[in-house]
Amino acid sequence: MVKGGKSGQESIYNILKAAEELGDRDKDIVLIHDGVRPLITQKTIFDNITSVKKNGSAITSVKVKETVLIVDNDESITEVPDRATSRLARAPQSFYLDDILSAHEKAISENKFDFIDSCSMLQYYGKKLYLVDGPQENIKITTPDDFYTMRALLDAKENAQIYGIGD
Repeated sequence: MVKGGKSGQESIYNILKAAEELGDRDKDIVLIHDGVRPLITQKTIFDNITSVKKNGSAITSVKVKETVLIVDNDESITEVPDRATSRLARAPQSFYLDDILSAHEKAISENKFDFIDSCSMLQYYGKKLYLVDGPQENIKITTPDDFYTMRALLDAKENAQIYGIGD
Protein backbone atom coordinates (compact mmCIF):
# COMPACT_ATOMS: atom_id res chain seq x y z
CA MET A 1 0.00 0.00 0.00
CA VAL A 2 1.16 3.48 -0.86
CA LYS A 3 -0.27 6.62 0.69
CA GLY A 4 -1.93 8.90 -1.86
CA GLY A 5 -1.04 12.53 -2.29
CA LYS A 6 -2.94 15.81 -2.38
CA SER A 7 -3.40 15.43 -6.16
CA GLY A 8 -3.34 12.70 -8.76
CA GLN A 9 0.12 13.84 -9.80
CA GLU A 10 1.45 13.53 -6.25
CA SER A 11 -0.23 10.14 -5.77
CA ILE A 12 1.37 8.79 -8.95
CA TYR A 13 4.76 10.11 -7.83
CA ASN A 14 4.41 8.35 -4.46
CA ILE A 15 3.61 5.08 -6.25
CA LEU A 16 6.52 5.49 -8.65
CA LYS A 17 8.92 6.06 -5.75
CA ALA A 18 7.63 2.88 -4.10
CA ALA A 19 8.11 1.00 -7.39
CA GLU A 20 11.67 2.30 -7.57
CA GLU A 21 12.40 0.84 -4.13
CA LEU A 22 11.11 -2.57 -5.22
CA GLY A 23 12.47 -2.76 -8.73
CA ASP A 24 14.96 -1.59 -11.29
CA ARG A 25 14.53 2.06 -12.26
CA ASP A 26 16.32 1.62 -15.59
CA LYS A 27 14.59 -1.55 -16.79
CA ASP A 28 11.12 -1.72 -15.25
CA ILE A 29 7.99 -0.76 -17.16
CA VAL A 30 5.12 0.87 -15.31
CA LEU A 31 1.49 1.00 -16.41
CA ILE A 32 -0.34 3.90 -14.80
CA HIS A 33 -4.01 3.01 -14.64
CA ASP A 34 -7.10 4.66 -13.15
CA GLY A 35 -8.86 2.66 -10.46
CA VAL A 36 -12.12 4.02 -11.87
CA ARG A 37 -11.53 2.13 -15.16
CA PRO A 38 -12.32 -1.48 -14.18
CA LEU A 39 -13.00 -2.67 -17.74
CA ILE A 40 -9.32 -3.02 -18.68
CA THR A 41 -8.49 -5.92 -20.98
CA GLN A 42 -5.52 -8.28 -21.15
CA LYS A 43 -4.97 -7.16 -24.75
CA THR A 44 -4.66 -3.51 -23.68
CA ILE A 45 -2.11 -4.44 -21.02
CA PHE A 46 -0.15 -6.58 -23.49
CA ASP A 47 -0.25 -3.86 -26.18
CA ASN A 48 1.00 -1.25 -23.69
CA ILE A 49 3.96 -3.37 -22.59
CA THR A 50 4.81 -4.20 -26.20
CA SER A 51 4.72 -0.52 -27.20
CA VAL A 52 6.96 0.55 -24.30
CA LYS A 53 9.50 -2.14 -25.22
CA LYS A 54 9.43 -1.02 -28.87
CA ASN A 55 8.89 2.76 -28.57
CA GLY A 56 9.49 3.81 -24.96
CA SER A 57 5.89 4.78 -24.22
CA ALA A 58 2.27 3.75 -24.67
CA ILE A 59 -0.75 6.00 -24.36
CA THR A 60 -3.98 4.05 -24.55
CA SER A 61 -6.48 5.98 -26.62
CA VAL A 62 -9.69 5.67 -28.58
CA LYS A 63 -10.83 7.39 -31.74
CA VAL A 64 -13.22 10.28 -31.22
CA LYS A 65 -16.78 9.49 -32.27
CA GLU A 66 -18.22 12.95 -31.73
CA THR A 67 -17.17 16.50 -32.49
CA VAL A 68 -14.69 17.94 -30.00
CA LEU A 69 -14.95 21.64 -29.14
CA ILE A 70 -12.10 23.68 -27.67
CA VAL A 71 -13.55 26.54 -25.62
CA ASP A 72 -12.20 29.50 -23.67
CA ASN A 73 -13.12 30.55 -20.13
CA ASP A 74 -16.32 32.17 -21.40
CA GLU A 75 -17.41 28.89 -23.02
CA SER A 76 -16.92 30.44 -26.46
CA ILE A 77 -15.76 27.98 -29.09
CA THR A 78 -12.18 28.73 -30.10
CA GLU A 79 -11.48 25.64 -32.19
CA VAL A 80 -13.16 22.59 -33.67
CA PRO A 81 -10.41 20.00 -34.20
CA ASP A 82 -10.66 17.57 -37.09
CA ARG A 83 -12.30 14.41 -35.75
CA ALA A 84 -10.08 12.25 -37.98
CA THR A 85 -6.97 13.45 -36.15
CA SER A 86 -8.44 13.56 -32.63
CA ARG A 87 -8.21 10.88 -29.97
CA LEU A 88 -9.27 10.52 -26.34
CA ALA A 89 -6.49 9.53 -23.97
CA ARG A 90 -7.38 6.70 -21.64
CA ALA A 91 -5.51 4.49 -19.22
CA PRO A 92 -3.18 2.82 -18.88
CA GLN A 93 -0.43 5.22 -19.81
CA SER A 94 2.83 3.30 -19.78
CA PHE A 95 6.53 4.12 -19.64
CA TYR A 96 9.89 2.94 -18.47
CA LEU A 97 10.08 3.76 -14.77
CA ASP A 98 13.12 6.01 -15.20
CA ASP A 99 11.42 8.14 -17.90
CA ILE A 100 8.25 8.85 -15.92
CA LEU A 101 10.03 9.23 -12.58
CA SER A 102 12.55 11.65 -14.12
CA ALA A 103 9.69 13.74 -15.50
CA HIS A 104 8.03 13.83 -12.07
CA GLU A 105 11.29 14.87 -10.43
CA LYS A 106 11.75 17.63 -13.00
CA ALA A 107 8.18 18.86 -12.43
CA ILE A 108 8.77 18.95 -8.67
CA SER A 109 12.03 20.88 -9.14
CA GLU A 110 10.11 23.42 -11.29
CA ASN A 111 7.16 23.62 -8.85
CA LYS A 112 4.79 22.32 -11.55
CA PHE A 113 1.98 20.43 -9.87
CA ASP A 114 -0.86 20.91 -12.35
CA PHE A 115 -0.42 18.09 -14.85
CA ILE A 116 -3.72 16.36 -15.54
CA ASP A 117 -2.08 13.01 -16.32
CA SER A 118 1.23 11.33 -17.15
CA CYS A 119 0.70 11.80 -20.88
CA SER A 120 0.48 15.57 -20.55
CA MET A 121 3.56 15.67 -18.32
CA LEU A 122 5.74 13.62 -20.65
CA GLN A 123 4.53 15.59 -23.68
CA TYR A 124 5.36 18.85 -21.90
CA TYR A 125 8.91 17.64 -21.30
CA GLY A 126 9.36 16.67 -24.96
CA LYS A 127 8.99 12.89 -24.75
CA LYS A 128 7.71 11.28 -27.95
CA LEU A 129 4.51 9.45 -27.13
CA TYR A 130 3.09 6.45 -28.97
CA LEU A 131 -0.56 5.48 -29.17
CA VAL A 132 -2.09 2.11 -28.40
CA ASP A 133 -5.68 1.48 -29.50
CA GLY A 134 -7.83 0.71 -26.51
CA PRO A 135 -11.38 -0.55 -26.26
CA GLN A 136 -14.23 1.98 -26.20
CA GLU A 137 -15.54 0.10 -23.14
CA ASN A 138 -12.54 1.24 -21.04
CA ILE A 139 -14.65 4.05 -19.54
CA LYS A 140 -14.31 5.88 -16.24
CA ILE A 141 -16.94 4.91 -13.67
CA THR A 142 -17.41 8.19 -11.77
CA THR A 143 -21.14 8.92 -12.00
CA PRO A 144 -24.35 6.88 -11.67
CA ASP A 145 -24.77 7.07 -15.47
CA ASP A 146 -21.29 5.56 -15.90
CA PHE A 147 -22.21 2.75 -13.53
CA TYR A 148 -25.35 1.91 -15.50
CA THR A 149 -23.38 1.99 -18.75
CA MET A 150 -20.83 -0.41 -17.23
CA ARG A 151 -23.61 -2.75 -16.11
CA ALA A 152 -25.08 -2.75 -19.61
CA LEU A 153 -21.65 -3.52 -21.10
CA LEU A 154 -21.09 -6.38 -18.66
CA ASP A 155 -24.61 -7.76 -19.27
CA ALA A 156 -24.00 -7.70 -23.03
CA LYS A 157 -20.66 -9.50 -22.58
CA GLU A 158 -22.24 -12.11 -20.31
CA ASN A 159 -25.10 -12.69 -22.76
CA ALA A 160 -22.61 -13.09 -25.61
CA GLN A 161 -20.78 -15.76 -23.60
CA ILE A 162 -23.98 -17.57 -22.61
CA TYR A 163 -25.45 -17.61 -26.11
CA GLY A 164 -22.16 -18.10 -27.95
CA ILE A 165 -22.39 -14.82 -29.81
CA GLY A 166 -19.11 -13.88 -31.44
CA ASP A 167 -17.65 -17.41 -31.49
